[in-house]
Amino acid sequence: MNDTALIVISAMFGLALCLFVYGLREAILSRYYADVAWAEATAYRFSPERYDASRKIAMFYIALAVLLGLNVLFFPAPLVGVVFIVVLFFVPRMYVESAWRKRRALIDSQLPQAVAQMASSVASGMTLPQALERLADRADMPIRTEFRIMNNQWRAGSDLPSTIEEAKRRLALPNFNLFASALLVNQKMGGNVVQTLESLARSLESIDRMRREVYAATSEGRMNIKVLVLAPFIMLGLSYIIVPDGVKLMFTTDTGWIAVGLAVALTAAGALWGWKIVNADV
Repeated sequence: MNDTALIVISAMFGLALCLFVYGLREAILSRYYADVAWAEATAYRFSPERYDASRKIAMFYIALAVLLGLNVLFFPAPLVGVVFIVVLFFVPRMYVESAWRKRRALIDSQLPQAVAQMASSVASGMTLPQALERLADRADMPIRTEFRIMNNQWRAGSDLPSTIEEAKRRLALPNFNLFASALLVNQKMGGNVVQTLESLARSLESIDRMRREVYAATSEGRMNIKVLVLAPFIMLGLSYIIVPDGVKLMFTTDTGWIAVGLAVALTAAGALWGWKIVNADV
C-alpha cells in the first residue's frame, strides 16, 4: 500500500469516525456527564475536598478514541482490539469500586476503636460535635477522612443528624449504621451518651473479633478456591507440553470450543459458589 492510499484510508476513517461521533453526540454527552458526576462523587468518598473531574474524564474519552482509531488501522485483529477497548472503558470504575470495598472494610475494622475514643472524649466533657472534630484530627486513616467529611459538613451549616445520615448513606456499613443510629437516638431522646457509646464499642469489638475468627477458619477454603481456578490453566500448560496437537484441537474445532466454554462456566460457577460460602457476612 502506497502513501497516497494510506492517506486516503486514514482520511476516510477520520471522516467516518467524526460522523459516527456526531450522530451519537447526545448519547456521548449524556454518558460523559454521568461519568463526571460518578467520578466526583467517588472522589468525595476518598477525600473531604471537592474534586472537578470534567477535564480528566474528557482526556480519558479522547485517549479511548485515539486507541480505537489506532486499533482499526494497525491492529491485526480489529474486532479483538475493539473488545479490549470496551473492556478498558470499564476498568477504572472496577478498580475504584474494588478500592472502595477495601477501604470500607478497613473503616469497619477501625470503627470500634473510634467509638471508644469518642466515648472517652465525651466523658471528658466534650460535646458530640467536638468529639467528632477530635476524631477528624486524631483517628487512624482512613476512618479519619470520614470523620473529617462529617466535621466539614457540620461546620458548613449542616445539623448533626443530617450529617450522620449522609455518612450512613455514603458508607453503607451495618456496624456504622449501629453507631449512627445510637447517636441519632441520643440526639432525639437524650440519655447517657457515654454509656451508650461504651456499650456499642464493646459490641463492635466482639463482632470484629468474631469476624476475624471466621476469616481464619475459612482461610483453607479460600486457598482451595484459588487452586480450583488456577488448576485448569496449569493442567492446560502441562498438556500442551506433552501433547501440543491435542491441546490445539481445543481451540481450532467447534467441539473443542464447546469443551473450553463448558470448563470455564463450571469453574466460574464453582469458584463463585465457594467464594460466597467462605465470605458469608457476620
